Amino acid sequence: MKKVLRFIMIILIFLTLNVIKTEGTDSKSIMANLSEKRNRDYTAITHQQSKGQIYFFKQALDELGATSPEQVIDIWAKGESTRNGVYHYAVACKELKKELIEKLGEPEEGYWIIGGSSPWLNKYELISYKKINEDKYEAKIKFYWQTSFSPIETTENTLIIGKNKDIWCVKEVK
Repeated sequence: MKKVLRFIMIILIFLTLNVIKTEGTDSKSIMANLSEKRNRDYTAITHQQSKGQIYFFKQALDELGATSPEQVIDIWAKGESTRNGVYHYAVACKELKKELIEKLGEPEEGYWIIGGSSPWLNKYELISYKKINEDKYEAKIKFYWQTSFSPIETTENTLIIGKNKDIWCVKEVK
């Protein structure tokens, strides 16, 4: 889980750094300019470059996955806590990834923010966890939300978690 979370954090940090040393847009020019230390002129990344980076990160996320159903639950909850839809995408099965893209838009074209500044997630609790068969689990998660005034109503997600080759992913959210 630490490797997946570290990878996701690296992606997020890289995407938020909106400047690199570059004068060209091809990978050879970018790499040459990145290694050049004496030139301190920074040029903002173009929208097209950002879109390309996001596309490559999305490709990498499609190849990675959680190693256990428990890790899927933790990563899903981290998405709720940070309001970051990338975490949900990272542990979604192929069909659910398509649904997330339909709902949130292509990652190259928008933000995958899944909440606002308030309320925020105070804590979450796994209230039921059932093994359906060797390759399928059902997990019910209760989310406790907070505002600056007081706690508010809780919400619940039921995740249907399945195994796809060597990785675990969310097949369905109820």
